[in-house]
Amino acid sequence: MKPIKISVFGAGGYTCQVPRIRQAMQGLGHILSEESPDLIYANDPTGYNKAMSLKKKIPGSCLILNFLDIPWHFPNVDKQTKLLAEHFLSKANTITVISFKVKKDLAKFLDKKIEVIYNPIKDVFYDKSVKKNNTFLYVGRANDPIKRINLLKQALSKTANGTIDIKICGSEDPGFGTYLNVVSDQELNKLYNSSKYLLLPSKAEGLGLTMIEAMICGSLPIACSDNETAKEFLPKDFICEPNAQSILDKIEELNKEYDTKRKLALEYGKKYKIQFDKMSIAKKILSVFNSG
Repeated sequence: MKPIKISVFGAGGYTCQVPRIRQAMQGLGHILSEESPDLIYANDPTGYNKAMSLKKKIPGSCLILNFLDIPWHFPNVDKQTKLLAEHFLSKANTITVISFKVKKDLAKFLDKKIEVIYNPIKDVFYDKSVKKNNTFLYVGRANDPIKRINLLKQALSKTANGTIDIKICGSEDPGFGTYLNVVSDQELNKLYNSSKYLLLPSKAEGLGLTMIEAMICGSLPIACSDNETAKEFLPKDFICEPNAQSILDKIEELNKEYDTKRKLALEYGKKYKIQFDKMSIAKKILSVFNSG
């Protein structure tokens, strides 16, 4: 494909997706520029205003707005989503979302074609030289009620010695376990590879990249049955009911066949490593641009 000019907007922090998307676009030989771009892409609502303003200046450009999730537990979320759809999404050339669950949710507010393009994973990989010297890991925001991290506290406090032995990394400290704060991609890769289980008790996720990254590294994700995206991406072997006892029962069940289930995780991870790689995601975005 001939190099094009691309503007990428959205949250640009270390834990966000925009830096990886920009890297991938450059890696494919394209030019990041806000001067007469061919493609304007906003990964999340924080970038919509800049993207729309640039589109007005360069009306011939292609505007793609990506939508991450509808936080159904927030007050007035229906009204806010309707406004977002009316003022921004309806005016884009193309709308993309990060999972089929989000596509189904957004379709309630927007009468427009919606493409599914996953967000990219971090640069993690399976390292067979790393020993499994940690049992439980949690990655992500801990204090958002939708994450239900208290389920982990309840479950792990019922273990044999009653110690809540779990490593937690992310921007929020839940006040139990070993809190590691935000870690580098290299350290996260070691954590995934060295942990037996990645626990994801969320009621809902727009995508839930941590469960994808865990399987790539040979860690078994355990997620809850009311999390629709977990059922979209995980084998049923790794899904339990959303309560503390069910989480404990699932851990005990998987412990009995750990080597077999780890092979299953790695099989899924091998496929997802390609599918969710930042270069693959950038190519998907460009394919939508080319088909417009």
